[in-house]
Formats: sequence, structure tokens, C-alpha cells
Amino acid sequence: MIRRAAPWLLALFVVANPAAAQAPSELRLEAGYARVRQREQAPDGSYRERDSDAGLVAAFWRRPFESWTFLASGNVTYGRDSIAAAQAVAAFSAPWSIDDRLRTEGGVAGARFSLASAGRGGNANAFARQHYLTDRGGTWLGAGVARTTRDSRYSHSTGADFGVWGRLGFLYGSGSYGWQQSSDRPLLTAAGQAVDPAARLYTLSDVELVVEARGGPNSLALSWASRRGISGDNASRVIAVSTSGILQVTERVAFTATAGRQLADPLRGLPQAELLTASLRVSFGEKPLPVMQRSAIASASVEPAPGGGGELVVRVFAADTMVVEVAGDFSNWQPVALHREGGLLVARVRLGPGKYRVAVRVNLGGWRAPRNLARVRDDFGGEAGILVIP
Repeated sequence: MIRRAAPWLLALFVVANPAAAQAPSELRLEAGYARVRQREQAPDGSYRERDSDAGLVAAFWRRPFESWTFLASGNVTYGRDSIAAAQAVAAFSAPWSIDDRLRTEGGVAGARFSLASAGRGGNANAFARQHYLTDRGGTWLGAGVARTTRDSRYSHSTGADFGVWGRLGFLYGSGSYGWQQSSDRPLLTAAGQAVDPAARLYTLSDVELVVEARGGPNSLALSWASRRGISGDNASRVIAVSTSGILQVTERVAFTATAGRQLADPLRGLPQAELLTASLRVSFGEKPLPVMQRSAIASASVEPAPGGGGELVVRVFAADTMVVEVAGDFSNWQPVALHREGGLLVARVRLGPGKYRVAVRVNLGGWRAPRNLARVRDDFGGEAGILVIP
């Protein structure tokens, strides 16, 4: 019997979090409890629902480099009868040198699991995702391939997904469409989506909507997903609704919780289940950097200039009552001129080829890096963003 909420949640974080490359090095350890309801096969061949308890232990490590970020996670889910699941994920995230609004992510993952409903075995998969980011949203296109073993029988899966996201104040929303094709009959039979047992390939078509409210490090998210499964001439439909949240207790300790339905995922070999999880997360390493006030959001980009070099453009969304300053080593840390373009404050500086630091300050507070740049600490308790002009 599998009891594995943590593997799916951590894999989702690594693949879907474009902000990961903006933060400093971080090590997180997480431990908690899961209650899982899942279909399993009875001796007579029928399927029944079964509730199970499990313990969750997970680790997540992020290491930024000058132009890219490495991410890794590992987790184990332990039930009373056995180790039910173990998974490792290694991924990278990197902006394009020609346009930092383009960001590429990719990685590999492996898992071992014990499924009473769909056989014992393992999974190996590879994935890639291309993002296009703007000041208030973005879009992505991703793909993946996988090979899964269940009771010495192999299956293959492929998939692709496309999505858009945006924000309005403290609210974030996203919508996506996903497609998967798999020969993993035991997994989809247990999920009730392999309605034609004679079919060799099963097609899954997913639509998902997510709404999230963020207040600093705290967040609360609600997701809704609709899946249409096609096997042969038959089709099935299933709806999944879930909610998750993060409550920051101290600067290093957070409480996380998830409740709802998880759809079967052939690309990672994970089953459909009803989940209820609660865990405590502890962060190690460097002291977390403070973030800019929520009402002020800054981003930076470089526009090519004739004859070499480029023009640094810093855009800041801030209330009219705020005092905003932009500076860097190129100005000897003296504020540069800002002017309003539409609803944004914009600074433009012509620079030659080289490596530069840039930062933004609001209401005479600490210097902070624009949100889409790699962050480094300064000697005064603040930070700066790093950019390279070829």
C-alpha cells in the first residue's frame, strides 16, 4: 500500500516554481503526517477504498550560481507495514542570456514505490519546461517522458502541458492544459480511468485552475482540475479539488498542510488518492533575506544597444506615496533618475559589456534585488541583483 503525499508535492514545487532561482542557497527539512485514502484491489479482483496513515520525511536543497540555479529534493513516505515510497529529483533553472524574461527548467527524477493497488516497482522520468515571464504574469510550455516498472512489467508515458499565470495585488492565478499518453494500465485501472481493459494506450486530458493568496511568506491556495480519460472507444471523467497552505511561524520554521484529491500521474508513477497532510518545515543555511514590501515590485532587464553593451531598464510598480530609489555599482551607489511610464516607475541606464550589481530601495528601507535577478548580500544587511551584459 502506497502512502506518499510528499513525493508529488515536492516534485511539483521543483518543476513549477519559476521564482526558485531568485533566492539564496537554502536547505529545508520537513517532517509530518499524512492520511491517505486510495483504491486497492481485493482478492476477488474488485476495488475498494482504504484509509492509511503514514509519516513523511523530506529534504530540499537549492544552490544558486551566477547564471543558473540547481535544485534537488529527496523524500521518503513510511507506513506501518513498509517504506511505501522514496523519490529523488534533480533540476536546474536558468534565464536566457539574450532575454532574462525567458527561463528554462529541466531535470530528472527517480522513485521506488509499493502499490497494493497497482503493483510494486519504480519510475524514472525526465522533464523540461520553458517559461516566459513578465512583471505581472507569464506563460510556460513543458514536456516529459517516463518509464515505469510494476511487478517486472514495463510501461512508458509521455506528456506535455501549457499554462498561463498572472497576479493582481496579493492574488495569484493560473490556468493550464495537460496531455498524457501512457501504457501504465495498472495505475489507471486503480484510478478508474482505464475503462477499456483491451486498450494498449490510455490518453489523459487535464484542465486545471489555481487561485493563491500570498501575504509575505504565508500563502493559501485552492486548485480545481478536470480530467478526461480515453481508452479505446470509451471515456471517463474525474474532478479533483484540493487546498494547501503555508504558515510561517518564525523566519526559519513554517507549518504546511494539504487536503484534497490528487489525480494519478503516469509520468511520475503516482496514484490517484485523497490526501490530508500536515508537516513542519525547518530552513537552514543563510539567514533568509527580507523581501521588498508587497506594494512595491521591481524587475530588471537589458535591452541591446547599437555598437555593443546595452540599456539597463529597471521597472518598479509602487504606490504614488512611496519613495523609490534605484542604484548600483555603475552609479557608485548613487540613485539614478526615475520617470513614470504608465503605472510604473522606470530607470534607464546605458552600460557597456560587463558584470553589474543593481538594487532598489523603498521608503529609505534596505536595498533589495529586482525580483527576476539572482540575489547576493551586501555588507550592510541588504542585497543586490547580479546581471551580465555581453
